[in-house]
Amino acid sequence: MAVASANRDLARRNDALAEQNRALADDLPVGTGDFSQSAAPAMANTIALAKQVAPTSAAVLITGETGTGKEVAARAIHSWSRRAAKPFLKLNCSALPEHLVESELFGHVKGAFSGAERDRPGRFLAADGGTLLLDEIGDLPLSAQAKLLRVLQEGAFEAVGSDKTVQVDVRIIAATHVDIPRAVSDGRFRADLYHRLAVFPIHLPPLRERVEDIP
Repeated sequence: MAVASANRDLARRNDALAEQNRALADDLPVGTGDFSQSAAPAMANTIALAKQVAPTSAAVLITGETGTGKEVAARAIHSWSRRAAKPFLKLNCSALPEHLVESELFGHVKGAFSGAERDRPGRFLAADGGTLLLDEIGDLPLSAQAKLLRVLQEGAFEAVGSDKTVQVDVRIIAATHVDIPRAVSDGRFRADLYHRLAVFPIHLPPLRERVEDIP
């Protein structure tokens, strides 16, 4: 029994490493200039908030217009956290067809759907112990929002097509240019998920208010 359990743990770690490598290859980092060295007065409070929340495991919701550096801010928060030596992975929620989002997040088992020729872990398992950036969270399909809410509440999920519960320890940073409260009012985003994600909201000022950062 002990040998079988050890083999399963080893297989899980190998699968997670393979998924990390795939995710890192798919998601090449954007420019990672020193977020804390912004010369723009409008960024002073934003940087202070990021440094304040970084050492915690609280979920962070980063809002701001497209191109304001939300991913750079998320990477800075991870680098200042106790998870800095662990993986930082991201998933762009708007870049995938709706039917593939859950598989990318939670993984799937062989035969779960057409084209699923083998088991594959998702981003949550690959980011275990580290940080997962859910970019453009405002575009996450409602079908995946309930499952994401459960991960935030319990740290648990099931891969697509599986009834086996997986436990993970992942810090969530979400980013969006969408007005989430309006999306909640319109029925496009779950209110309970919004409140779970916005434990610590951070807003990035638009570049027109921080021209010092444009170079």
